[in-house]
Amino acid sequence: MGTILYGAGFAMARLLLQERETSLRRELQTVAGTLHDSLKPSLPPLATPSSALAAVLPGLCLVGQPCPVPNALIERHAVSAADPARFQLRIFSRSGDLLARSPGADISGAHRPTAMGQERWLPSGERLLSTAIHLHRAHGSGEQDWGTLQISRSLAPLDAEASRLWWLGHGVFALAMAGMALASWWLAGLAMAPLLEAYRRQEQFSADVAHELRTPLANLLALLEAERSGLSRSMTPFQAGVLTPAPPKAEAPSATGLDRMLSQGRRLQRLIADLLLLASLERPTHRSHLQRCNLAEICADVLEDFSEAAAAAMVTLEAAINVSDATVLGVESELSRLLINLLSNALQHSPAGGIVRVGLQRRGREFQLFVQDSGSGIPAEAQGLIFERFHRLDPARSRHQGGTGLGLAIAQAIARRHGGVIRVESTPGHGTTFSLRLIG
Repeated sequence: MGTILYGAGFAMARLLLQERETSLRRELQTVAGTLHDSLKPSLPPLATPSSALAAVLPGLCLVGQPCPVPNALIERHAVSAADPARFQLRIFSRSGDLLARSPGADISGAHRPTAMGQERWLPSGERLLSTAIHLHRAHGSGEQDWGTLQISRSLAPLDAEASRLWWLGHGVFALAMAGMALASWWLAGLAMAPLLEAYRRQEQFSADVAHELRTPLANLLALLEAERSGLSRSMTPFQAGVLTPAPPKAEAPSATGLDRMLSQGRRLQRLIADLLLLASLERPTHRSHLQRCNLAEICADVLEDFSEAAAAAMVTLEAAINVSDATVLGVESELSRLLINLLSNALQHSPAGGIVRVGLQRRGREFQLFVQDSGSGIPAEAQGLIFERFHRLDPARSRHQGGTGLGLAIAQAIARRHGGVIRVESTPGHGTTFSLRLIG
């Protein structure tokens, strides 16, 4: 729209100026024709700067003589033609010598009469539009070629008008673009309002459902745990600490069934908690909730908490923290959860005897936190999908280990909330590295 508006305005301005210039050319031609018809009977026999030539058109300045004092009785067409504010007259002989000129007329290029309709420039930078017409003197029954009359008019008013049009056009264009931008923003807001409202309602619905499920699920788990405890107390000891269950009642559930129900219930509880956390992370945060956090201390605390889990999985944890003071602005609990999710993911995909390395580096104002495992790696076609919700490379193993499929999605949401970026680098068979970049 801006291009169309600018092109239309430019074309209109050019057409307007061309029409104005064409009218000036026609005016010059009309004045030149009128002067020719008026001067034709009165031209002196010889084309020389003589008193006879001065009498032909009063007010002309003869070459080599001072300009005469204007006479109030000069005819109207002579005054108009010799008015230096409007026209400039120059009379040349047949050989091109300047014979006379109007007061204030340019004397440069005296031997080069300008062709009809040609533009020329004065030393001051002013543009002149000129036209020339051959003068003929009545000689008996015929006509004699006497010389050339050149009449010019300044284009300074036209140039000033063009300058005004330029500024006015660009000003109107700028205002129109601003108006179109505001109108586009307003219309886009109207168009996006239903989508934003639907998205907000979806987020609110997810949060409300997850929140409402927490209480009945907690009650259900409490009943299952109480039933499981009662079933455990009803078992009879036999050999060296081995418990053999007493024959259950026909209507009582088995211990295995209760264990499965408890396991699935706890998994559902973790899923609800992750959904609530993810919904809260997608809401905008206030600057007042942010505080100074030390990434080095967060890494040390998380590594200490995971030492037992790594030992149980027979995986070696290595720390490569080269920064003692890595202070960033954020929420410490969320940054801890981000590292916990990345570290949990690395432990899940590292084989027994593998190594998981956690490092922290500083590059100028930027801190880089990375978690590197020695697992089987991620295929290139799947690296763009791992941050999607509920996406699993190995669904069976993730569910067996209690994963909800939201760990990396939560990590990415926390990174975005803190103005950071998570990247993944992986080669199948050579492990995976997740790196987080934050501005200090």
